[in-house]
Amino acid sequence: MVCRAYLVTPVARLTTHLTLAGMLAGMLAGMLAGTLAGLMIGAALAQAPAWAPAPEAPWMSEDAMRAAFIGRTLDGHYGNGLTFTETYFAGGQLEYHEAERQAKGRWHFRGHVFCTFYDASARGARLNGGCWTAVKTSANCYEFYLAGLAPEPPFEDETRDMAERWSARGWRSEEPSTCHEKPSV
Repeated sequence: MVCRAYLVTPVARLTTHLTLAGMLAGMLAGMLAGTLAGLMIGAALAQAPAWAPAPEAPWMSEDAMRAAFIGRTLDGHYGNGLTFTETYFAGGQLEYHEAERQAKGRWHFRGHVFCTFYDASARGARLNGGCWTAVKTSANCYEFYLAGLAPEPPFEDETRDMAERWSARGWRSEEPSTCHEKPSV
């Protein structure tokens, strides 16, 4: 075995000549490097892939809609004043009633989108159904926005055109409605 010795400069000798200006310059360089790293991370996050989930707000989550609607009956009205009653049974079935039409059908969720479609045996003019996003506007008031007319994605859930997609307002029939006269958009 061969043993070699290397000249080592003591650290204390190197640091004895630091000045206050040198220390501040080092701290400033460190802060700038941290800021630059933060900006780079922020830019990477801002360019998240298109498949990244959209923010839920203001839409109700699937869990919130299940708790508010499933096993319950909603009364409501459309923008044209037509009133409706719809019951969502726990097994995925539904019953719909309005002045001129009645139908049975099925409901399902696709994340924060709630879909309701009707059987061909509807009494009166046929009902097609659709998929909806919902906003809880008060303790017992919900507004529904068209997300699509087909039972599967793609769905429209952008908030920029909410007013154009507003479809109906509803409330649980077993409790007093807390809805106002006009939609929130």
